[in-house]
Amino acid sequence: MNDEAKNRPIETLRDGAIEVSIWEKQTETGTAYNTQRSRSYQDQEGQWKRTHAIPERDLLRAARLDELAYGSIQKLREQDRLQEMKEEPARRTRNRDRSR
Repeated sequence: MNDEAKNRPIETLRDGAIEVSIWEKQTETGTAYNTQRSRSYQDQEGQWKRTHAIPERDLLRAARLDELAYGSIQKLREQDRLQEMKEEPARRTRNRDRSR
């Protein structure tokens, strides 16, 4: 994976000004997934900015995106499990061959 891909979320969900990004991180114990919420807004000069503060009026929107992000992460975990299952027989065969 190149540096540019490392610094991008694997998925971004949006609803209006609210955004939830899903990030993937490889750890010693496997893959970890994290999320980050943000909201876009224009400042007094008309410049677009981001904040992590979610106003009351956008809480339901943010909660719905959190729920969708949870579902996406569960699908990613299932894909990880299926990939591990495919790789496991090959690993067992290699280990068996080494012990001979």
